[in-house]
This record gives sequence, structure tokens and C-alpha cells, in this order.
Amino acid sequence: MRILVFRPKSAAERTAARLAVLGHEAVLAPATRIVPLDTPRPEGPFAAIVVGSANSFVIVADDAIRDIPVIAVGERTAEVARARGFTDVESADGDRIAMAALARRRFPAGGRALVLQGRDHKADTMALLADAGLTPVSWIVYAAAPVESLTSEAVEALRMERIGAVLHYSRRSAEVALALVDRTGLGRPFFAARQVCLSLDVAEPLRRAGARHIVVATAPREEALFAALDEA
Repeated sequence: MRILVFRPKSAAERTAARLAVLGHEAVLAPATRIVPLDTPRPEGPFAAIVVGSANSFVIVADDAIRDIPVIAVGERTAEVARARGFTDVESADGDRIAMAALARRRFPAGGRALVLQGRDHKADTMALLADAGLTPVSWIVYAAAPVESLTSEAVEALRMERIGAVLHYSRRSAEVALALVDRTGLGRPFFAARQVCLSLDVAEPLRRAGARHIVVATAPREEALFAALDEA
């Protein structure tokens, strides 16, 4: 199956390699690009660092934070944390609720947690961590800036009606993808393909836009997203 992948470039390339192993052909269509933000780090000390996206590791793990325990939303984010030099990293099961539950088990009530976030972060993350007993402190470290146009490969594949499914990993990316498709006038072939989404939240903009062929992964992990392709 030829699959349109809406992810930032480096992540999309990893996804394409995994899809090729499964016998699929990926057409890369980054909807956003990750832009580091030069925001000052909040003052410590911190008992924990909480990270909901691997994109947050545009930061440098300097001596002031490298040894602070990290709670990552999922294993991919945990892998990137270790690669960036963090020494004590634990992975939750792929979503914000699991991340908050792990933080509750791991850290004493009242501990301050430095929460690495993007500009367009989920509004409930801080509340979930507070409910888990932590004192969360937000640090906005990146923005997911929209790209200006679809890749030429994506445009050609849509025009030739060669796309069987579209992969969506974030709500923000799905919203930008819809705008890009509308701008190019390729809504008909885009909506004819199955829209395969990482979560119900990711799927919501597509539902509102009138997409009828939506499949949602059973868990917010890429393995589950790939499994959902079988339903497409």
C-alpha cells in the first residue's frame, strides 16, 4: 500500500523505513517542522523531568539537569532522552495518563517536576501531573511550525489517486495537513484514502472536516498505528 505520512522529516524517515519492512511504500509529507525556542529554563531544584514528546529534546542536557530522573511518555521518547545524555530515564506506556501515573508511583508528593513541552501542548498535562501529586513547572522548548506546502511527491501521489492510507501522529499535524490539502485543491483524493490516527484526539479535526474513512489505533504507539492499517 502507498501511504502518506504526515510527520516532521526525521521522524517520517524512520516511519518510512519501518513501513518498507512491512511491504508498504511511504510518501513523506511533513506538515510541521520542529523549531527550538530560546526560552530560559525555570529555576530549580527539580525532583523530576517529565517529557511528553521526543521533539522536546532540542534542549541540551547540561550538568544542571543531566542527572535528574526523567519520565518519558513512551519508549521512543525515552530512547532520545538517553541519547541526549540523561542517565536516569523511565518510560510510560505511551500517553499522558500513563505518564502521570508513573510519576505518581516514582516520586514523592509535592516534588517539583520540570515539564518539557511544545508551544501547542495538551492543556491537561499540567493538571494530570498536579493530580498525581507533583508540582509541575512548564518549560516551553519547541514549536511545531507549519510548512508552507505539501511535498511534490505528496501532490503527485494525490493527483494520481495513488494513496491508500494517510498516517496522522498529532492533532496539530492533522490540522495543518487539512489546510495544506485544501490549499492545493486535493481534498477529494485525500479524503478517499483511509485516515489512520494515533488517537481519538488526533482524529477529531479530520472528523470535523468531514472525513468518513477514519481508523484509530488501539493504543497511542506506532506499532498500534501500523496494526490499524490492516483495517484500512
